[in-house]
Amino acid sequence: MYTTLRFRFANADLAPGERLTEAALAQELGVSRTPIREALGRLQTDGLVVPAARGVAVATLTSDEIGHIYELRASLEGLAAAQAARQQAAGLIAPAVIRAVQEAADEVERAVEEGDAKQSARANMAFHRAFGGIPGNPFLEDALHRVWDRIAVSTVSNLADGDWAKTVLRQHQDICRAIVAGDADAARVAAEGHIHAAMRIYRAAH
Repeated sequence: MYTTLRFRFANADLAPGERLTEAALAQELGVSRTPIREALGRLQTDGLVVPAARGVAVATLTSDEIGHIYELRASLEGLAAAQAARQQAAGLIAPAVIRAVQEAADEVERAVEEGDAKQSARANMAFHRAFGGIPGNPFLEDALHRVWDRIAVSTVSNLADGDWAKTVLRQHQDICRAIVAGDADAARVAAEGHIHAAMRIYRAAH
């Protein structure tokens, strides 16, 4: 149940402040309240939910907290992109893995063209997960997933901005090119710059 509910955060299916109750979730998922209670407890430990009347609510982040998370995300994704590029330069990445990253970037473009902000956000996170998983560092990947889950909702609001969505597509291609070229420095700069730009857009809108 924990993984099922955690996926909803990663997929931006839950809004800040949204109420979650054991009874409603148990009925929806067809399970007893015990595994739901355990899952909600773990989500509270993760900082994704907070106690609320007769249940929990999706955590609402302050502007400062959003900023802190974006700063951490920039460093983590910069590291992941740089490590991916180094592995590419060393010939350690299978062509199919590189294709998957490019296809994920292409999927973001398709979603943006359709004007669906939520699907664009899901595709966007799939792209970031694609290159973030290349280094094969389970600790880095775990840290990234924790950051992504906390920030997913902001991605939806950002991609509702058509001009920013077009910038995202260009910056994704910059990250792809740097990784394919095996240029670790360029990959780090592209990934960090992309996240810092996203943070500026979010702050400007809020």
